[in-house]
Amino acid sequence: MAKSRQLPVRPTVTGAVTLLVGAAAFIESFRYPLGSIGQIGPAVFPLGLSVLLIIAGIAIIIEDLRAGTIPQTPVPLTSLLTVAGGPIAFALLVVPFGLIPAIVASVMISALADRSLRPLSVLLLATGLALGCTLVFITFLKMLIAPIDWPF
Repeated sequence: MAKSRQLPVRPTVTGAVTLLVGAAAFIESFRYPLGSIGQIGPAVFPLGLSVLLIIAGIAIIIEDLRAGTIPQTPVPLTSLLTVAGGPIAFALLVVPFGLIPAIVASVMISALADRSLRPLSVLLLATGLALGCTLVFITFLKMLIAPIDWPF
């Protein structure tokens, strides 16, 4: 069996990256209107999510500094690429194929990062997530995304 390449990552670096992504999203969220209490604008969700990312990044850094150890946690490069590939696949597939195929593909690709997952459990997770997102985003929020749009 071929050994996969691994990258050593310290939790402080992970926390710093999370903090920076949160800060960038925080700044970017102000490009959209906040709205009012009665009718929230499109900036509220990214603003809230960015605050949570900033808090999580700070918590990760504090926890690592308090621990006082320097764990060398290897991250397999293939896992890193598949986890990053899931959202990329979603972004590329949601418009031409619809919400359900994009979510299923995203979950399936991201699940390749953990070889211990059983294919049936991944399929059940992808199906449940696709149906739940369809219910929330299309049925309840009335977003104009096709559930399935087969271009063939």
